[in-house]
Amino acid sequence: MNFKDLVEQRISTTHFDPNFKITDKDFLEILELTRFTPSGYNAQPWEFLLIQDSERLQKVYKIGLNQQKILDAGNIVIVLGNTAFGRTGTEEILKNWADYREFDKDKLSSLKASLEKERDNWKEREMTLRNVSLAAMSFLLSAESLGFATCPMMGFKQFELIKFLELPKNIIPVMMITLGKPHPEKTQPEKMPKKEAQAIGMKEGYGKRFF
Repeated sequence: MNFKDLVEQRISTTHFDPNFKITDKDFLEILELTRFTPSGYNAQPWEFLLIQDSERLQKVYKIGLNQQKILDAGNIVIVLGNTAFGRTGTEEILKNWADYREFDKDKLSSLKASLEKERDNWKEREMTLRNVSLAAMSFLLSAESLGFATCPMMGFKQFELIKFLELPKNIIPVMMITLGKPHPEKTQPEKMPKKEAQAIGMKEGYGKRFF
């Protein structure tokens, strides 16, 4: 399947086969593709938490505003972001830049200072959200390419999810993704229309805006 076909056929599945559970092997295969996602500093500040057992799914179902697809899918992925990636993973990040970009001591020193820079909480959060959202999109397309159905979910009780998962302060839930196989009998929704790509003019020297 080429990339054009992949992005055109992927939909947010609403009806899942309730009898399907993804295996660890298949889940890791999705992550193997997802790990090539680009990120600032190559920090990769994301984690993917897979929940499958019935009791925990019931709790996530309530946290997820009672959306039936959580229970039907039987596999819910919590996409997590680490807002402290510049402080907790500094040495590994620096080593990668030294090994693969041949940064000298001065460049590594500047990179370290940028990573460890004191930032307001909202700035750390925004940086994390941008990075992790890229990985979440890669996850959706990777799962589709391997024959699995998904639906990204941003409607859930964030603070309740943090409490339920007992997340430390620096780990934030970015979104939830239902994962599974399409229901063999129920009809899936039609693909929603998307904006057509077009350009509009701006003042000379400012380029063009595209939609």
